[in-house]
Amino acid sequence: MLYRRRSVSYAGQPFSFERIERWELGESHVTWAVSHRGEFIGTMTSAEEITASDFDVRCTRWLADLLGSSLPTT
Repeated sequence: MLYRRRSVSYAGQPFSFERIERWELGESHVTWAVSHRGEFIGTMTSAEEITASDFDVRCTRWLADLLGSSLPTT
């Protein structure tokens, strides 16, 4: 995927995914730093070669596993 930063909505809230540079040659996975409202919440990996729509699905599943169905309202 060509994006370096991507925003994905989950439970009506925007989450930011920012690609972290990898230094190993031949690495087939990419690590993404994930934040919500400017606060870091974790890292997610994905395949280097992934479509934008598949990436969005991957992000939504990752967020669902991490956060469940509820988010703080503040």
